[in-house]
Amino acid sequence: MASAYEHDADMGPGPADESDEKKQKKEHTHGHSHGHGHEHSHEHIAKVVALGTVTVGGTTFAIDREGQVEAGLETTFGVEIVGGGTAVPTSAWIANPDGEKLCDPVSGDGHDNHWHFTVCPLVPVKKSVFVLKVGNEEVVVDWARLAAPCKDGILSVLKAADAPEWRGFLEVKLHGDAGDMEMWLHARNEGSRPTPLDVPKETVLRLTSSSHAGKTVELRVRNMDKNEDEAGAANMRNDRTNYFIFPGESGQDPEWLKGEKWRGMVTVAFEAEGKSYGCEPFILVPHEAL
Repeated sequence: MASAYEHDADMGPGPADESDEKKQKKEHTHGHSHGHGHEHSHEHIAKVVALGTVTVGGTTFAIDREGQVEAGLETTFGVEIVGGGTAVPTSAWIANPDGEKLCDPVSGDGHDNHWHFTVCPLVPVKKSVFVLKVGNEEVVVDWARLAAPCKDGILSVLKAADAPEWRGFLEVKLHGDAGDMEMWLHARNEGSRPTPLDVPKETVLRLTSSSHAGKTVELRVRNMDKNEDEAGAANMRNDRTNYFIFPGESGQDPEWLKGEKWRGMVTVAFEAEGKSYGCEPFILVPHEAL
């Protein structure tokens, strides 16, 4: 949402056409060899954080940000219609909890049903919020201060059904060349030093795409021993883990997720130790497109 990769994205149900260069990227393997040979450097990966959805002006919008919000620096927020109504957001800004504006309201750069709002606060922003105005209505959004993806994926705010005030995070990394996926759970996230949210190794995470006929995939541990990531690092701690993959050995078909221009609206949900967790809808694209 919040960066230029959206302009060329494909919301269709099938894989995008591939150039010869992209086809060549498929020659490496994606099983237990842990080998995605074309990893991007962190300097070139957009740090996208999905912040959830809001309903204002009779329309529901999904909101994300690219980069941190800091005094004197520009940050882009993406705002996209995901349900009900056709209202158009008119402006956005950063404000203190008491309503004091920390930057001038800005207009969105929009096309189709999404807009980019680039803000630049000039004073400290520690307790600030993102404010979106639609017509005569305003709504405030917690922009998840300090949170940032650390695995070259897209970070989303995670919520617990039995604890409305609790917040965790999940990071999803979709490999568009093969349609496979990795996911990490974080109890806390401050960018490069997240705290794992470890759950029983038998936990199954379900990702559902409402934009692709409600298709669902299940993510499980790679194995019940060390549960290595693609770099070979172990992720098992006392039979608990925060790392899950798709398709692994499940036999699920990843074909519908292939293509570096793939784009879809998704949600993730799971149960662990009798508690239910999930995130609000967000836009997922392959990490190659970030």
